[in-house]
Amino acid sequence: MTSAGDPTAEAVVGALTRAGATVARFDTGDFPLGLALSATMADGGWAATVTGSWGALDLERVRSVFYWRPTSFRLPAGMSPADEVWAAVEARHGWGGLLASLDAWWVNDPVRSAAAEYKPLQLAVAARCGLTVPRTLVSNICTDVADFARQVGGTVVCKPLSSLVFAEDGEDPTKTYTTIIDPAAVDTDGFAATAHLVQEYIDKDHEVRVTAAGTTLLAVSIRSCSTAGRVDWRADYDSLTYERIPVPEAVAAGIDRFLTQMGLAYGAFDFAVTPSGKWIFLECNPVGHWLWLQHETGAPIADALAQLLLDGPRR
Repeated sequence: MTSAGDPTAEAVVGALTRAGATVARFDTGDFPLGLALSATMADGGWAATVTGSWGALDLERVRSVFYWRPTSFRLPAGMSPADEVWAAVEARHGWGGLLASLDAWWVNDPVRSAAAEYKPLQLAVAARCGLTVPRTLVSNICTDVADFARQVGGTVVCKPLSSLVFAEDGEDPTKTYTTIIDPAAVDTDGFAATAHLVQEYIDKDHEVRVTAAGTTLLAVSIRSCSTAGRVDWRADYDSLTYERIPVPEAVAAGIDRFLTQMGLAYGAFDFAVTPSGKWIFLECNPVGHWLWLQHETGAPIADALAQLLLDGPRR
């Protein structure tokens, strides 16, 4: 389940096809204009069919689901705002209820994935799982920042709590990156307007992205030669170099516990590695991109995800 033309999904479809699997691909966002849904409760279960321009799919045949950024429902034109809200909610509950009833293996279950987006929860679970996490403040009280910086005894950064990408007035989409901040320069009213995540700045040698497909861990070191890239590598892709590396046993065990506790089959884990070699957990994105890492390093991530979908959950 994904948007049309998504290259990441195409890579997984290709790997599944090469492995001999039968694959049906659609986007729930095509409902109701290009996708039809029909389900009947009988004999204690749903007999459901999804029909699109590509044909029909019997949902009872579905064994595994790769849930990768499907789009929002596109509704018929001419509806009133109130009717649009009603129709979208009804569509979400109809589709969501039927999909949740599937006896299938999800990578990842969308409910679990949504819960895993909460960074304060991630940090708490990571710490409980034995991973080292940065000292962190979540607050909208401006004076907390200066107090926190004094406790840290060094540089602090501000990070977004969500992965929201937005655009205003027809401009290009805006991304918010990790930013070094001066506690004395924080605007009181602006900071009070919402919740902020502030962390100690990790003096790092490099960063690592670990793509976890079940128990398969594919790690890539990410190094930047620019100031912006060293603070947040996403801010300067042109400055980056990549290398496949192993994952320390203790970190691998923590990742495994994290996935189990969060109910995830897949996760894109980001770590900062200090000059002394200590791995610091930064976050886990349950729908984190990975295709560029496969292109840069040859890491067989699509094959690992395809195998995860074929094998199903661990017993």
